[in-house]
Amino acid sequence: MILSSSLLAFEAKDGFVDWNIALQQATDTKFRRASRFSSAVLAGALTCLKGTDEKRFGVYFGTANGDVQTVADAQNSIFLEQRFPLPLSFINTLSGTSSFLLMQHLRQEALALNVTHSHFAFEEALILALIEQDDKECALVGVCDTWYQPFEKASKLLDKSALEFSSWLLLKKDEKSYVKFFADFGELINEIKNSYCKNLYFSPHFTDKEIASLKKTATLIVSNAPKTITNQSAAIICEHFLHQKNSSLFYVGKDIRGGYSFVYICA
Repeated sequence: MILSSSLLAFEAKDGFVDWNIALQQATDTKFRRASRFSSAVLAGALTCLKGTDEKRFGVYFGTANGDVQTVADAQNSIFLEQRFPLPLSFINTLSGTSSFLLMQHLRQEALALNVTHSHFAFEEALILALIEQDDKECALVGVCDTWYQPFEKASKLLDKSALEFSSWLLLKKDEKSYVKFFADFGELINEIKNSYCKNLYFSPHFTDKEIASLKKTATLIVSNAPKTITNQSAAIICEHFLHQKNSSLFYVGKDIRGGYSFVYICA
């Protein structure tokens, strides 16, 4: 059961994205120790929780790159400037820092898990939520990715605009929802057929031949979600529930390395 959804996505203006503006709109609390990446995580998660009355939930957070800005700055300090990084900079390089700040702010003592994957971080986090959460608590599932600033180098390297995003779902445990992974496209097609899927969201990484095969199994839906470089599934799924909270979703994704994911979330 979907309780709430959020999708924050920003493209660089003059080489920078200021997540503090989105964070200020989500909460009045000032986070002095939060890095830019942590601010993005907090802004997306707190926007999702805004207006909800849920008091107990676990956090299941995924990312492709983590706090790449802070990690790069810390490495520059060590290898180029020959000095130790600042204590807060070192702390922010740890993958669990953002989740810790979120749980501390919410005064939660529930489970907080972090996963990393270039394209399936949201699916991996969702699996953990469906497995680990008990029937009495909700799950806050999200993905966030930011880039090194200024963006000129990242944009040239990726040959794309460096879009930053923070996508989150607040949901209750449902025995019908599931996530599956496949290495073979034929097995994926059989799973779609067996699921009685009628409408299907899909990631942009499928080939024309694969899309033709998908069209034979279900009606493909083109999402209005912003095009992200990593973890497109999070943007597509959260955008769907942002506007259709009571409508269940089927989604099929593809890793650029060849793996496939199939997601069903029951509304």
